[in-house]
Amino acid sequence: MSTAKGQIEQLLGAILQESTEEDEEVLFHLLNGLRDKQQGIHRRYINAALHMVGKFEPEVSEVRIPITPVIHNTIKVPHGGIIATIADAAMGGLASRSVPEGYNVVTTNMNVSYIATTKNKELIARGRFVHKGRQTLVMECDIEDETGRKLAIATGSFFVIQRRL
Repeated sequence: MSTAKGQIEQLLGAILQESTEEDEEVLFHLLNGLRDKQQGIHRRYINAALHMVGKFEPEVSEVRIPITPVIHNTIKVPHGGIIATIADAAMGGLASRSVPEGYNVVTTNMNVSYIATTKNKELIARGRFVHKGRQTLVMECDIEDETGRKLAIATGSFFVIQRRL
């Protein structure tokens, strides 16, 4: 067994000995995400850790993540940085699918205005285009919970780059 595997087993054992139910819920969530990544369900660790799923159509996108303690801030509601992350995923994912083969996009600017918070079950980010240029794309995004309660609005600018190998 490798040194890292032994250290992981030791750490997991220590964590489980002292764990709360919430600790166990978080660990289960994160390990399931890692398993999904290993099985090819997710390509990126961040998507796997957040259990992020997305639908992308030519003009609109939708990205969803479950609300769990993994994404809570100190007052047990979704962390603002996580809301910004799924907004970026919804807008950037849509933008990247709109550029020619061999190109991709990078976020150059993003603004998030937070409106409300939620203790419900899911965050949903819906992205759309404001402007499609050859080198820059401007996007908008609404972030809601599954009841339709608007939590935030975001705008983002994306720059088209040649894809690196």
